[in-house]
Amino acid sequence: MALQEGRYGLTYTTARPEAVEAFDGMVTSYLGFGRDIGDRLKQVFAADPDMPLAHVAKGYLFKLFGSGAMAERAKKVLAEAKTRAETHGVTEREALHLAALEAWCAEDVDRTTACWERAVLEYPKDALALRLAHFNHFYAGEGRMMRDSTARVLPDWSKDDPDYGFLLGMHAFGLEEAGDYAAAEPFGREAVERNPADAWAVHAVAHIMEMQGRHREGVDWVAGLERDWSATNNFRFHLYWHQALFHLERGEIDAVLALYDRQIASDLDADMYLDVCNGASLLWRLEMYGVDVGDRWKELARVSLRHAEDHELIFVSLHYLMALIKGGEAQAAATLASHLESYANAATTQGRVAARVGTATAEAMAALARGDAATVVEALYPVRYDLYCMGGSHAQRDVFEEMLVTAAVEADPMLARALLAERTAAKPNSAWSWGKYAAALKATGRDQAADLAQARAAGLLSAAAG
Repeated sequence: MALQEGRYGLTYTTARPEAVEAFDGMVTSYLGFGRDIGDRLKQVFAADPDMPLAHVAKGYLFKLFGSGAMAERAKKVLAEAKTRAETHGVTEREALHLAALEAWCAEDVDRTTACWERAVLEYPKDALALRLAHFNHFYAGEGRMMRDSTARVLPDWSKDDPDYGFLLGMHAFGLEEAGDYAAAEPFGREAVERNPADAWAVHAVAHIMEMQGRHREGVDWVAGLERDWSATNNFRFHLYWHQALFHLERGEIDAVLALYDRQIASDLDADMYLDVCNGASLLWRLEMYGVDVGDRWKELARVSLRHAEDHELIFVSLHYLMALIKGGEAQAAATLASHLESYANAATTQGRVAARVGTATAEAMAALARGDAATVVEALYPVRYDLYCMGGSHAQRDVFEEMLVTAAVEADPMLARALLAERTAAKPNSAWSWGKYAAALKATGRDQAADLAQARAAGLLSAAAG
């Protein structure tokens, strides 16, 4: 089969130039969370059903669903991709992509990412490999790797490159997750200036504002760009989740519940794992904030029932478990927790995550739901510095930190006082954290300090309302 040159001088094994054009369009759609990614891939196959990299990309898309059923479909596509590669040959770059899919299907995520990073090292403008590596670094909790992965290729890109803005947004998020907020924000804002519909860049800046406690600014930032980012796929609901977090920190509970009902939980039948993660973590937070969420857990549990034996991402499985526990699905919750226990013995990337933090976190959530605060502390405190390895962002994982401090206030106020001293230092604009700190201080006999902490909480809420 002939070779055709596409965007950025990358070559593809295909006899049809229109297949390459369609493939480049699909990659741009993927970078921008487009709703037409699948349709664009169909266009590639319509132009050339034997294009090896098209089959690999199809396998990637199945794996990105993060479910066991889709993972099985990816394995079938892998076999088809290998057949096309053997029949038609592949370039060195395409061979790396094929190796990445094979490793991913074998649940060796580390080797998968290494293949993509090798592709990016040799072909710095392979935007598909770059974005997929970014994805896997994210779900390994490796902010520094996200940062470095994009930093090392920035000099190879031009501001005139069509996808350059997406690179800036990825770099902004990597910097944010690595803790360099000052450096991150200009990259994120420049990406949004280039393309206000770049949901990942909008989201990167929202993360910066969340980490810095700039809640009013965060509300305005996300809402002000809604017309553009709301045209994206289900990732748009994650931006509404960020907006809800800002409102939650400001004590604006009605706004949080409205966002949940109208947006965050509005498309659960699509069965996208991020929608469940958004919903479950927000409802659990609301309950820790003393809010009655009514029967909202039921729909999340209904979707989660389909995934009790999934293990594609431990981070996601823990959110399914939240929904099952709170949605009254005790048997399914027990099945999922047991599955995590068994999977912790697997010699796979996510199996190691299950062993390191997954089983302990699952135990803690079940204990917190039944009111056993002491067990929550016993399970979560020893692994609190390892939680990053389950992946997700700092903001997403914070729900587990909130579980720990909530339980510690009841079970071990002295520990809670220490944890909340840390937390309020890192999050000085969090009214909820100051309120919990006040409770811990009161429980350990530090009444004057407790009054000051409570006053700080009240002042933050008053300022938000004013």
